Amino acid sequence: MTPFKIVLTFSLILVTTLGFSQKMSQKQKEREQNKVNIHTSKENDNLQRFYAEEVDKMRLSDEKREEYYNILLSHTYDMSRLDDKDKDYTETEITEKFNAVIDKMNIKMKELLTPEQYVMHLETFSKIIYSVNRKRALNKN
Repeated sequence: MTPFKIVLTFSLILVTTLGFSQKMSQKQKEREQNKVNIHTSKENDNLQRFYAEEVDKMRLSDEKREEYYNILLSHTYDMSRLDDKDKDYTETEITEKFNAVIDKMNIKMKELLTPEQYVMHLETFSKIIYSVNRKRALNKN
């Protein structure tokens, strides 16, 4: 099992456990209620599969792959929470904060990856951003 699949499986188990836990704190419950989901679970699965295939093309060592996914997951989590209902950010603020998180992530990725791998990362991640932006636009209409 690849490190990405391990992290993904662990994340899903953790989220499921937290979601059904009756011992969730009030803050955790509020945070979960404020979460906005852009894609369906099937769409998320497809995006993750696509992304994993693209990362495979980078031919990262196991160590670099693990570090790559740690950076990616940390920053995409931050991105995913920007439009939570309790944040009350304007579209402009969301866009600015989103771009700032991407910039931070890409600085770390550039340090980690070779120039060729970094270009592949940028191309792949831009496709994910396009998908998110397209879905957000559709959800507004």
